[in-house]
Amino acid sequence: MHLAVKILAATLATALLAAAAGGTWYVRTKQPQRSGSVALKNLVAPVSVAYDERGVPHIRADNEPDLYRALGYVQAQDRLFQMEIVRRLALGELSEILGPTLLETDTLFRTLGIREHAEKTAAQMDPNKPASQALLAYLDGINQYQATHPAPLEFDVLGIPKRPFTPRD
Repeated sequence: MHLAVKILAATLATALLAAAAGGTWYVRTKQPQRSGSVALKNLVAPVSVAYDERGVPHIRADNEPDLYRALGYVQAQDRLFQMEIVRRLALGELSEILGPTLLETDTLFRTLGIREHAEKTAAQMDPNKPASQALLAYLDGINQYQATHPAPLEFDVLGIPKRPFTPRD
């Protein structure tokens, strides 16, 4: 009987250790990258991002499209869940992921017409204007991050699928 207790304790300890190691690995894959280098597509020149002691990114780029592309990437790395929640709030889609208690909020935001206004504005966007080019570079940075990294922990917990950001968003 004494041997059985030791085997059970060793098995339990091993299982707990494996679960802790797996949990640690899972959480680490979701953490933002604060050092090293990343190969972003569509950059014209090198871009550097340095984080200060408060975790604030400082981006240096030789041109605006590269700056906005890096900004989109960095913001998605640090704030993708927040960006998704704000997008869903504006479109009246929060109850899809957070439950029926937010139906009233969704109804309010849908009656404000934000979705229709955003679609109209995006459709009228002139891709040759500097503001449009900046927006498209920023969105490209966000979407590059999403395409190359696992979804944030909150996406997994709430079952939120990743979807690209568009000018409408």
